[in-house]
Amino acid sequence: MDKFHNDLRTLLPQENDRKLIVHWSVGHIGIPGNEQADEQAKKAARGETSAAHLLLSSLRSSSNTPLSLPISKSAIKQSFHALIKEEAKTMQKNSPCYTRFKEINPSFPSNRFTKLADEYPR
Repeated sequence: MDKFHNDLRTLLPQENDRKLIVHWSVGHIGIPGNEQADEQAKKAARGETSAAHLLLSSLRSSSNTPLSLPISKSAIKQSFHALIKEEAKTMQKNSPCYTRFKEINPSFPSNRFTKLADEYPR
């Protein structure tokens, strides 16, 4: 991130009156330029990258190829929670009680049970 900020400082020198202001917006609809930004973000999420010569130097390696950006904290958390959920299902199915529960209620674990269980802290 520091490299990115340094590139911005180079592009927007302090003696110049130009400023970069970043605002969060609820969505991209109706905001000029944001539809294109949304499309570019979707391309990046699919792994598509811009041509290396169009990227800031902080986003290129010394061999002029695009750098991989770090995975976001949110994506890591989502992935981790999905992994834990799958492990819990496996543990549940391997539990000695699972077979007995299935005999009593063939739909076990029901969606309602799963939702209730998800609400409990781990």
